[in-house]
Amino acid sequence: MKAIDKEAQAVMDRLTVGLNETLNHRKINNADGISMPVTAEWIGECDSGTLFSIAHYYEQNGDMMRDPEMIFLKGHDGKYYPTYFRQDAMWGIPVEQESIVIHEGKPLVAYPRMQEDHVSFANVWMRNIKEQQKLEV
Repeated sequence: MKAIDKEAQAVMDRLTVGLNETLNHRKINNADGISMPVTAEWIGECDSGTLFSIAHYYEQNGDMMRDPEMIFLKGHDGKYYPTYFRQDAMWGIPVEQESIVIHEGKPLVAYPRMQEDHVSFANVWMRNIKEQQKLEV
């Protein structure tokens, strides 16, 4: 199981700070309409750590669409492991991929190569979010 790099981790720490079952989500919109706001959501706990969703959303025909959404497991080691990717498609076929399955509270890497792809994407995406949302990390 591969974790995101240190720079991406700093962005994730900033996005998820204080999120728990009491304060379970936040929307950050510092982009002045140039790019989509980012939503960070506490999903829950498992034996291996905490699960967070990070997503951009847009509305299409009254439905909220993900562009994209990723789910991360923050392990007890403090590192973030991408587990899931979803990209709803305005045109074409949507993509939904689960590279790590949480089974009985423990992560099982179902698709190692896919999980590595999720890590690569998340590393770039977190840098983009930092820049677009003018985050101090």
